[in-house]
Amino acid sequence: MMNRIHVPKLALAAILTGALALAALACGGDNGSNATSTPNATSAPNATSAPSDSNGDGGNEVDERIAVLASTSIVADLVERVGGERVDVNTAVPVGGDPHTFAATPGLIRLASEADLLVVVGSSLARIEDDLARSTDGAVLALTDGMALRPFPEALAHDDHGDDHADEDDHGHDEDGDDHADEDDHGHEDEDDHHGHDHGHDEDGDDHADEDDHGHDEDGDDHADEDDHGHDEDGDDHADEDDHGHEDEDDHHGHDHGSVDPHFWMDIDFVIEAVEAIRAQLARLDPAGAEGYRERADAYTAELRALDAEVAATLADLPAERRYLVTFHDAYGYFAERYGLTILGFVVEGPEEEPAAGTIAELVERIQALNVPFIFTEPQFSARPIEQVARDSGAAVRTIPSGSLAAEYPSYVEFLRAIARGIAD
Repeated sequence: MMNRIHVPKLALAAILTGALALAALACGGDNGSNATSTPNATSAPNATSAPSDSNGDGGNEVDERIAVLASTSIVADLVERVGGERVDVNTAVPVGGDPHTFAATPGLIRLASEADLLVVVGSSLARIEDDLARSTDGAVLALTDGMALRPFPEALAHDDHGDDHADEDDHGHDEDGDDHADEDDHGHEDEDDHHGHDHGHDEDGDDHADEDDHGHDEDGDDHADEDDHGHDEDGDDHADEDDHGHEDEDDHHGHDHGSVDPHFWMDIDFVIEAVEAIRAQLARLDPAGAEGYRERADAYTAELRALDAEVAATLADLPAERRYLVTFHDAYGYFAERYGLTILGFVVEGPEEEPAAGTIAELVERIQALNVPFIFTEPQFSARPIEQVARDSGAAVRTIPSGSLAAEYPSYVEFLRAIARGIAD
């Protein structure tokens, strides 16, 4: 497939503005009254204004930043951290919103069509991402493409209550202390050494430079036989398969998710992979800014590594009965696995589902059997089901974030801290 040269729409606007200004002068405009002013493209409430270049006709300016539409507030924050003042970021699902239930409005469709770059989670997170991808003429970056995502975790089995995972210790680790030595929690061999921060990236650190770790072509055509949006050439946008080629016949959890857990932001290793993918994509669209993107990505990666150690330390000394998570839906698998916690259960597997009486009763029994003192609700969902579990079990309710930033945690770094503190305090 031929490579397309993508020129940001804002750069094209600058060229057209200059041409119109010259035409006006040629026609004898006396004081610039015939010059056309090019308005800025989409303006994001959280975006940082970048210096714009004057076209020299008396103060009219053209915004030459890359126009980015991010599907969620967490994705938007990652893009802004890497892009800095060279990007203008809008967020499709607003702060506090839930992508599973948020629909693509006509305004969002317009933003997608005007964006130079659409950045989504991918892996069948939510239908809105597919709708936006079908609406854009710009590049599309699905952050989870190529990530070694794992299946959703299952809740602690009912008959494990008395012995805390049979031959495992309270944290789900084997008694011999070999924490995930040969296999991960799902029985997969640990050949990719996910939590050893070794994802098979090139030793020079350019994780996606010529050929990324997932066999993408060296010419940057990340999806070989797919179009620039990552869609199959026949236009079937993940209709029958999820992002990893799995058929969607099982429709895992009864909602839009595929067969793997797309909540990559719950694992800092995955987040660092996403940061590198953003850096590489921005550099392709804006080669002049490549050095700055690299510097910001490297600095942010170092900050994320420090955050990882901080969260691990925050959760390290929790007693056994507080190392269990009961939440509204199944979103914390990667977080629990990374920091030695156990998913005891969830009210619903997918946000669109209704709580079942049997599920509530089973959760209550598990909580009482293990003397779990706290269970957790998520701010974007109704707290009533969790509150019912709390009343019946005697546990107290706490709130921790799962899929969106908020005023209390306006960045991804503060978001992850809020989860750790909500569990540990």
